[in-house]
Amino acid sequence: MSRDARESKERFRGFMNLSDIRGQDAAVRALSACIRKSSVAQAYLFTGPRNSGKTSVALAFAAALNCTDRTPEGYSCGKCISCLRIEAGTDADVRVISPDGNQTKMDQMQEMIKDLSYAPISGRYKVFIIEQADTLNSSSENSILKILEEPPSYAVLILLSRNPNSLLPTIRSRCRALRFRRASTEEVASVLSERFPDLSADETRIIAACSQGAIGAALSMASEPRFLEDRQAILHSISNWAAGHAMLSLQTAELLREMARPPKNNPESQTVVKNLTSILEITLSWYSDLLCLSVSGESAPLNNDDFRTDLIALSARYSAEHLRRGIRSIMEARRYLEGNITPQLVLENMLFELHPISGID
Repeated sequence: MSRDARESKERFRGFMNLSDIRGQDAAVRALSACIRKSSVAQAYLFTGPRNSGKTSVALAFAAALNCTDRTPEGYSCGKCISCLRIEAGTDADVRVISPDGNQTKMDQMQEMIKDLSYAPISGRYKVFIIEQADTLNSSSENSILKILEEPPSYAVLILLSRNPNSLLPTIRSRCRALRFRRASTEEVASVLSERFPDLSADETRIIAACSQGAIGAALSMASEPRFLEDRQAILHSISNWAAGHAMLSLQTAELLREMARPPKNNPESQTVVKNLTSILEITLSWYSDLLCLSVSGESAPLNNDDFRTDLIALSARYSAEHLRRGIRSIMEARRYLEGNITPQLVLENMLFELHPISGID
C-alpha cells in the first residue's frame, strides 16, 4: 500500500456525512445541490483557514458522490457497500493526497494520473482530494493543469488550500470555488454538547475554545480521554518556563518532546510529529491569548480562560510586537516539523524566541 493510500485510509476513519457537517452551511448547500441537480464539476477548490473543515467536507462529498442509495437531499446513506467501504478506508475510488514533507511532489501526481487512466472500480466517480494544494511544486501544478484541460468524465479533483493565490490562475479558473470559515465557539460548543453529553459545561467550554473554530478538531479532543489532562500539563510547563530563565528552553523543549512520545503499548498512537503539532496548537492558543490581553486589556475573551490569572500576570512581560513575532515563530515551527526538521532543534529555537527576555532590546 502506498503512503497516500495509507493516509487516505486513516483520514476516512469516522468520516462525517454532509448532513452532519456543522458551521459550513453554504458549502454543504452548494455541494448537495450539485448532486441533486447532477451538475457535478470535475474540479473544486476549497479555500479557508487551517482546521476549518475542508478535509471533512471533501470526504463527505466524496461519499455522497459514490453512494448507491443517496437521500433526496443529496447526502450519502451511510449503509450501502460504497459507504461502508469508505468508512472502512478501503474504497479504491476515493483517495487523499497529502504533502510528502513540505511539498506535494511530482511522483504523487504521476501516481494519480496513472490511476485516473482507469475507470472507477465500483463507484460513479474517482475522487482525488489534494490536501494543502499550496504545497504543489511547479511540476505538480502543471500535471494537474493537464488533467483539468482534458479530464476523464468520471474524475473529480478537490483541491484544498489555505492560500488559493499560491495556485496558478489557470488552475483556479477551472475549479468551482467554495469558501470555508471557522465556526464560532458557540457552534462548536453546541456540537460537543450533542455528541458528548457527559462532558461538563466547563469541559465543553474549554474544548470549544481550544479548537479555535475547528469542529473536527474539537471532536477529536473530546474523544481523547487524556486531552484535558495533557493540556493542563502543557500549559503549566509553558507558564513555568516563561516565568523562569530563558536557559530553561532546552529542558522545556525536551519535556514537550517527551510529552509527544506515543505510549509503547499503543501501536495506534499518532506519530511524535503529529503529537508535537498538537502541542504547538495549544502553545499557539496561549500566545494568542497573551496578544489579546496586550492589545485589548484584561477583559479580553481568551481561549484559555481557566488560566486567565496566569496569562494576565505574564502579559505584562511582553510587548505586542514581541508576541506577534512569537506567534509567527510557532507557525514556522509547525511548518519545520511537517518538513521533517529535527523536533528538538525546532522546539529549542522556538522557545528561545518566545521567552519574554528575548523581546528585551
